[in-house]
Amino acid sequence: MTSVNAPDPARRPLAGSWMDQEPVRGSAPDPRLLSLSGLESMRAAWGQRVPAPPIRYLLGLRPVTVGPAAVTFVMPATPRLRSDAGVFHAGTSTLVADAALAGAVQVTLPPGAVVATSDLTVNFLRPVDVDSGRLIARARPIDVGDSLGLAGCTIEDGCGRLIAHATTRCYVIRVDTSAASEDLPELPDVSYDTPHPYQRPAPPPMAGSWGQRTFVEVVAAKRRGELPLAPCSQLLGCDDPTAQDGVAALSLRATPWLASPAGTVYGGVLAFLADVVLTGAVSTTLRQGTICSPLDLKVQFVRPVRPDGHRLRATATVAHRGRRFATARAEVVGEDGKVAALAMSSMVIVEGRSWAALAVADHAPRDDTWSEPRSADGEAK
Repeated sequence: MTSVNAPDPARRPLAGSWMDQEPVRGSAPDPRLLSLSGLESMRAAWGQRVPAPPIRYLLGLRPVTVGPAAVTFVMPATPRLRSDAGVFHAGTSTLVADAALAGAVQVTLPPGAVVATSDLTVNFLRPVDVDSGRLIARARPIDVGDSLGLAGCTIEDGCGRLIAHATTRCYVIRVDTSAASEDLPELPDVSYDTPHPYQRPAPPPMAGSWGQRTFVEVVAAKRRGELPLAPCSQLLGCDDPTAQDGVAALSLRATPWLASPAGTVYGGVLAFLADVVLTGAVSTTLRQGTICSPLDLKVQFVRPVRPDGHRLRATATVAHRGRRFATARAEVVGEDGKVAALAMSSMVIVEGRSWAALAVADHAPRDDTWSEPRSADGEAK
């Protein structure tokens, strides 16, 4: 039997990543930002003074307020982030929370100081659905010292529903600013001939397959090429899923499209990847007509990941499976064998429910080409 802990080089190709054919949008951080205070650098990095990071173009992630006491980020709940069952993973919240939380610490820092996220904890309260429209993370610093910072945030959807609550601890790192400059060039207007990845039409959900097969059977069908990868996997560049009793795994290519303002793979993507395999591991133990719903997610970021195209492998194992609750743990490992992140999640087991039924309830006929809500003056809300 092929181990789920390593990708299978002999597997049938599932899908070519669009990331291989399309040049990345956005760029690495400008070192001149180091001469600015945390508040000024945040406004410049996510504003119009330096090129935006690639993760903004990939996910539509952007700040709407950046102040000394609070930071708010927004991200569309685009259909391209759905699972192949047609629903959103609980970890979708981490994609917006990580930026807001790190930003809430960064805005308090003096010039020459940057943050590196140490851990992320999320408590899930309600599911995200296609009617959510967008996710809004409102973060505030709790305590920031010379070497560590703590921040918390709430995640709401466009309907005003509280989706999750999250906290983070960040390292505060001092860097050399001798080569930095406060003279930032005027940013030229940049336009693209095609929509950004998150705005493009999403493949249709495969909810019917989930009503007829177990999770392990669905994953096996993907490996044989009978079913496509999930929309979220296609967007983020995930592939090579594997599943067997109590274990699930998924690969992710660390491409430049995943780069954050720090120039490393965005931590929210690593947390999302961990949530997917954690949910998958528990799902391998479920029979048809039963689902699991994550209650929380705890992620420790062990080392930064360079977006140089190498492959990461996330593997999750069920640590406890009771009648009503389950716990799973996961690790994200690079090709060099070094651990990039560790994660754990607890989940509730729900009998008499299926992903297919939830997907049907969550979807009415609609255009799956996502566009940002706009105000009367034409600006994105």
